[in-house]
Order: sequence, then structure tokens, then C-alpha cells
Amino acid sequence: MRSRGAKLLVALLLVGVVSSASATVYVFYYVNATSTVQSANITLAAGTDASGSCSVYPCATVSISSTSDTATVTMSMFKSDTTFNPPPTSYYTNLVQVKDATTGHQIQAVQILNVASSSPNDFGKITVYYCTTQTQFLANGSLATPANCLGSFAITSTTGGSVSGTFPVSISASGTNYIELSAYAGSTATVSDTVTFKIAVEWV
Repeated sequence: MRSRGAKLLVALLLVGVVSSASATVYVFYYVNATSTVQSANITLAAGTDASGSCSVYPCATVSISSTSDTATVTMSMFKSDTTFNPPPTSYYTNLVQVKDATTGHQIQAVQILNVASSSPNDFGKITVYYCTTQTQFLANGSLATPANCLGSFAITSTTGGSVSGTFPVSISASGTNYIELSAYAGSTATVSDTVTFKIAVEWV
């Protein structure tokens, strides 16, 4: 009798666990191993600023994963020149697009992963912006319409392998948001040095 009672108790506990799990809010990271489950809802795409290949510097290429859930950016920058302030900077206002293919979702955060540089020295600074509408940069490096961009964060040689920023915003069905970049090289970087990183988005 004890054995049957124990088995019944285990069964009831399992049912309870399954029931509670099905009621939880599912927060999805693009880099999660289950990315193919919901990859059609929010996808990443290369924007019009992305180059097919980098034969002229500076430039940026964007490679989208087969499940459209991560974007790999490889970019070069203008060599730093201390006689200019701000330093010579590359601007990309339509580098990566965030698209909603279904009924609308909430964007939670942007993640930059696997930051790597071909230069052993300071590669400079890359600022990543998350914008609900494509914007432009003014001559002094500031955003022409800052209200369009919810936030930003910087990638530098001391950042480490990853960095993330929280930009809560709703994206409508068939809507498109933009990940924009500004970048300038460090004083010891060469014109052919490149920086590579992956972009992922957290959403519910």
C-alpha cells in the first residue's frame, strides 16, 4: 500500500509541476537553444547600410543566422585623428532591422555577444542605439531625433565579451525597429583592423 501511495503522490506532484510551468510567462532569448520554436515572431534582418563585402574601409557587413535570430556584424572604422573633435566617426542608421511578423510583442533588451577584435590594441568605441524609427546623426555626432532612440550602450576594448542594454518598447504587428551604430577607432588601431560581434534581442 505504501508503494502505491508513494507512486500516486509522485504522479500528482508531476501534474502540479506541469500545470504551473504552463502558466508561466515565457521570456525568450534569441541565443537560447530553443530559438527555432519562436524564430518566426521576431526576426533580425540586414539593413540598407550593410555592405555585401568589405573591400573599401570603413564598412560594416551583417550576416543573419539561418533562423533569423542573431546578426553577426563585422566592421572597420576610420583611423583616429586627435586633431578632430569629435574624432572621425562612421555612422550606420539602418544596419540591423528588428521585425515583428505576427501580432505585436514587447522588446525587453538588446544583447551584444562575442565581441572580438583583430587588433591587439585599443580598437576604439562603438555605440549601439535601439531606435523605434530610423534616425540620422548630426555633424557633432548627436542624434537628429533622439526621441526615436530609446537608449544606447558602448562597446570598447575593455567591455569584455558581451554587453547588454534594456530598452522596453512595444513593437507592432509588421513593425520594424532599427539598431543603429556610431563607431570610431582607437589611436593605435589601423585602417584594416576589424571588430566582430553578435546582436541578439530579448522579447516576450
